Amino acid sequence: MQLTVEPKDVSDAYSTPIVQQTSFWSRVKANLGMRSKAFEFSVRNSDLYTDVGGWSRTNADLLMFAQYCSSDEYVAYLPYGPEIEPSEENQGRFLEELSECLRSYLPKGCLAIRYDLNWQSHWCKEGDFDAEGNWRGCPRKEFQEMHMNYGTATWNLFKANMNVLPSDTIVVDLCGTEEQILASMKPKTRYNIGLARRKGVEVREMGPLVRPLLADGSPQRPARQRQALLRERHREPHAVFRSRGEREAPDGLP
Repeated sequence: MQLTVEPKDVSDAYSTPIVQQTSFWSRVKANLGMRSKAFEFSVRNSDLYTDVGGWSRTNADLLMFAQYCSSDEYVAYLPYGPEIEPSEENQGRFLEELSECLRSYLPKGCLAIRYDLNWQSHWCKEGDFDAEGNWRGCPRKEFQEMHMNYGTATWNLFKANMNVLPSDTIVVDLCGTEEQILASMKPKTRYNIGLARRKGVEVREMGPLVRPLLADGSPQRPARQRQALLRERHREPHAVFRSRGEREAPDGLP
């Protein structure tokens, strides 16, 4: 596969509707202490897609974040990246080649590269649903790894124990009774709902004017301070978030 990778400045990342792959998201994460690095890659279309010939190429970029596991070891994390989706037969080879090209730019201490891909699932075809239209679910982890490593040279792609983006989800039919809706949720979700009820949490429909006070979360705060906070947030409600997002991110991964 003919694929090349070059580092680039995070601020020069291409515009995309996927916010996790934007320079804005890099700046947001920088405020949480997470460093990022941007890369541009070029790959021939005939290596990406089946039934495509010629010498045309696709140029795209990706953002990579460092998630530390210890003081000197981290995982290079790509949320929803890379964006381009090869044909299913070429996906494993593409990720393998991309990872090998990125390896030379990753400092010592990187344990792995994690991709949370915004690609169509391999397990949502017609045969993956029963007669009632219910999804049968994903196969075992080992079978998923075998499928993704098809055509690779090293078979070095491993399925994570759980997804982060997109998260592991289930379909909940909202037309049922409250008991039926709760029964179709994950056990942890049902537990959290029950815990909130026991703690006296009530859910009510409110207008947007009370949102700043709810975000403050301090009923004991003096009324004068709450009113000042309300006036400040209504004066320019997005100012805090915007000013934080405009800060410069640290220069690349450690």
